[in-house]
Amino acid sequence: MRNLFFPPLVLPLFFLLVILPFTILIFLLATSEVFKILFGISELEAMILFALIVIGSFINIPVYEKEGKEILKSVSFFGIIYYLRERKKIIVALNVGGAILPSILAIKVLTDVPFFPWIFSFLITSFAIYFYAKPIPRVGIVVPMFVPPIISILSSYIAISSFNLPISFLPKIAFSSGVLGSLLGADILHLKDIERVGSGVVSIGGAGTFDGIFLTGILAVIFSMWLVY
Repeated sequence: MRNLFFPPLVLPLFFLLVILPFTILIFLLATSEVFKILFGISELEAMILFALIVIGSFINIPVYEKEGKEILKSVSFFGIIYYLRERKKIIVALNVGGAILPSILAIKVLTDVPFFPWIFSFLITSFAIYFYAKPIPRVGIVVPMFVPPIISILSSYIAISSFNLPISFLPKIAFSSGVLGSLLGADILHLKDIERVGSGVVSIGGAGTFDGIFLTGILAVIFSMWLVY
């Protein structure tokens, strides 16, 4: 019988060569379908838009910088201990692919949905995400992965039900309120807490610190499509 256990070296290679590409392909196809539904564009245009977002995820635009918390360091010199006080700077930046482009797309969607149902969903999503978002030292502002899209879907569903709108509005309202609600609730309203995260670059929309704005919008549409279709 063949050995059912992979050698230690094979597991990382299996993940990199099989699992990861397959996951990326599925996400690419799902994202392309989301863009086609939201903007009525062709599959090629959807893939180009997705590629721009991926490329933009490597670009951070500095917005401003501020002084971080004062750090007390001890230095030993010939047996004598000196205590030094040091302040490290925090640079707040906007990630092109994770924040700027998704926000532009979310605003574009607003032209296709009624304003009052959207603002209702947006405010609920923003404050609910703000409640769940927590600053974690050396990690960033962290929100449970599926909380923002689920909140945006529920608030959007309540909004369209309250205003007697067709269920077909759900994906667009969920996408826009999910993206902009995450930007406001998790990022902008928590900028006052960035000192608790640490020093260095704090990238709004960038993986590793403020991530999940784009992912929230995509998951919100995917989940809502199950209800609509």
